[in-house]
Parts: sequence; structure tokens; C-alpha cells
Amino acid sequence: MVLSYFGENVQLIVHFQSQENLGSEFSDGGAYILNFQYNIDYLKSFGATIFQQGDIFLKDICCASQMIILDLLNSKLEDGLANIFMESKALELLVLSIKCEVESLDKCYNCKFLNNPYEKEKIFQAKEILLSNLSNPPIISELAKMVGMNQCYLKKGFKDIFQCTIFSFVQEQRISKAKLLLAQTDSSIGEIAELVGFSNTSNFTNSFKAFTGISPSNSRNN
Repeated sequence: MVLSYFGENVQLIVHFQSQENLGSEFSDGGAYILNFQYNIDYLKSFGATIFQQGDIFLKDICCASQMIILDLLNSKLEDGLANIFMESKALELLVLSIKCEVESLDKCYNCKFLNNPYEKEKIFQAKEILLSNLSNPPIISELAKMVGMNQCYLKKGFKDIFQCTIFSFVQEQRISKAKLLLAQTDSSIGEIAELVGFSNTSNFTNSFKAFTGISPSNSRNN
């Protein structure tokens, strides 16, 4: 996903690989390219002034962004309603992209040791390790050793940058991944619970409800 600002427009280009071929006009065998253009004067009318000419941000597509993209690709709306829906989702995707960028860059002021780019990079490395091992993440002591950081610094730095504890981050990412699997696959709820790292379906269902307000089965039906 590339976010850039040149001329009069902010551009968001999304390269997305779906686990199923949705038959969209955007698709090439399950691969999608979506190009969004946002007029800078339109964005400034909301008070959005964080962009500078020449800004370019390259970022991975998070689970929340994937859900927005799936909503767009799966929409059955037509004509005027389709246009309203697409614009609202495009703005939602932009807000999420900006929010992720701002939080990544500007939430480190409470941890002085994070002024050191090398130490800050360890926190981001820890995040990537967790994302790569959601079904069986390392415990904090192991994670600290893997990135070469004191446990206390790791926990404090992680919370300062990402505004949540390591445990909460893992749980939220598991639920986000589960939402994708519910939307994109026919796997049973028990199978999905196991895939995202829950020891039993009951724990998964309770956590899913806590994060989303609905049960996994209702999420799939919606």
C-alpha cells in the first residue's frame, strides 16, 4: 500500500491478494489493484493538514484495511448508493492509513530510550515477530531475547508506540485475522479458532465477542 501527496491530490494505491477470486472488475485471478485519489482541498476542508508536498509512505496492508477492501470488492450496491458507499470506504481506508502512520511516528515521546532509532527499531521488529507467529507467539521473555532488549523496556516501548499492551495487540490481531477468515473461507469456527491460536472454541468465541460485540457465527452471516 503506497500513500503519496503530489500536486493537488493525495493518492492511495493498494495491491491486494485475496484468498478467493471474487470476480471483480479489479481482479486478475485474485490479485487486485485499487487506486484512490483524494483532492487535497477536500481533505483540508476537514482540517486535515498532516500532508506535505512530496510525502510518500509505503506500508503493509493491516487486517483492518483488508476488511475495508473486502467490503468494497463484495459490495452489491449500484448507482448512487454504490458511489456513496465507495467514497465512505475510501475515506475510511485513508483515515486508517494516516492513523497507523501517525501512531508509528509520533507516539514515542514518553520513552526517552526510543529517541535512539536502533532501540525503536527493536520494538518494530518485535511487532513483526508477533504478526508472523500469531497462532503461537513467543512469551515476552523470549521475545525480548529475540530482539535484544530488556523486558521492561520492550513492554513500555511497545505500549508507547502502539498504544496497547503486547497481549492486547496479539489478541486484537488474532480477532482481525479471524474476521478475514470468516469472510473469505468456509472453514468451521473451530478450525478458525485453532488457526488464529485459541486453545478452544469457547475462548475464541468469548474473545471475539469482547472485541467485536457479536459472535463469530453472526459475523459470518453479516
